Amino acid sequence: MADTDAFRIDNIRERGDDSLKQRAIDRWLADGVMPAAEASRRAEELLLVATHIADDEVAGMATTYLGTGGRLDLPLWHMRAYVAPDYRRHEIAFRMLMEAMQYHRGEFAAGRDTRGLGLYMEIENPYIKQHRNQALWPLSGLTFVGVNARGDHCRVAYFEGARLDQAARR
Repeated sequence: MADTDAFRIDNIRERGDDSLKQRAIDRWLADGVMPAAEASRRAEELLLVATHIADDEVAGMATTYLGTGGRLDLPLWHMRAYVAPDYRRHEIAFRMLMEAMQYHRGEFAAGRDTRGLGLYMEIENPYIKQHRNQALWPLSGLTFVGVNARGDHCRVAYFEGARLDQAARR
């Protein structure tokens, strides 16, 4: 399998590609990730789709939606990432994390979308929880803020200029 440079990551919100959105749904269904109704609902939250360039196969996808960050009770962009089993260990999830962070930070900084004060993730992957367990992930700025009821590591990165009084006005 090729290295991470053999993957293209498309921003669905900027590109507006319904065919790529359908291919992401098909991938979730083929891999048994979720039922069809949930896949269709999550497709509306799609931000990024990673495609293996050599075979044009969907390798992974990332969704973001506005919600509150667990006990933080602040409006944050929640990110979920899925990478198909054949494409794991190619740093696709990391690349999608960085792309999602760049997109939402850019929207916030430009004033186009200031609803979320940062990006929030719940890390389910046991390998990541065990081997990437630094309190601060320096490249993404994600900081460990606790563990949820399922035992997932909860992390948040605030956008530059985000203020808590912005959350109070929402």
